Amino acid sequence: MSSSKGSFDVEESWSKWWWVPLGLVVMLAVSWGVAGLVEGGCERGPRGGCVAADGYKGHGWVLFLMATPCFIVVIMGLVADRWPPALGVAVGGTAGGLYALTQGRTEPHVVTAVVSFVLAVAAPAVSWHRQRGTHAAAPPDA
Repeated sequence: MSSSKGSFDVEESWSKWWWVPLGLVVMLAVSWGVAGLVEGGCERGPRGGCVAADGYKGHGWVLFLMATPCFIVVIMGLVADRWPPALGVAVGGTAGGLYALTQGRTEPHVVTAVVSFVLAVAAPAVSWHRQRGTHAAAPPDA
């Protein structure tokens, strides 16, 4: 929290190490949900949309509930110039990609793994680049 009561300090939040386990859990949950939908496929829902097949409804619910938190974690990992969010995306992306590959080698499994691995590499690289640019733009100490 910042000095004013009730306000949230985003800069301070980015420095917290809880981003690492948060990234791991959220990205692994989304990978589990996607893998279940890849394996189970879709059935036509009552309104004509795609719903998870029988036996894979839990995967669909986890994916539905974790999609927005995953989006927030990934965006924070890609735009923050602090290491914890980027490491959370790196650890979560690696774990999610490995999980997807252990579930199968079909094209959707491989695509899920590749997207996870690209995020796992991109987040620390972008964070490092941002930190390097921030330090280069800072005026030298007198």
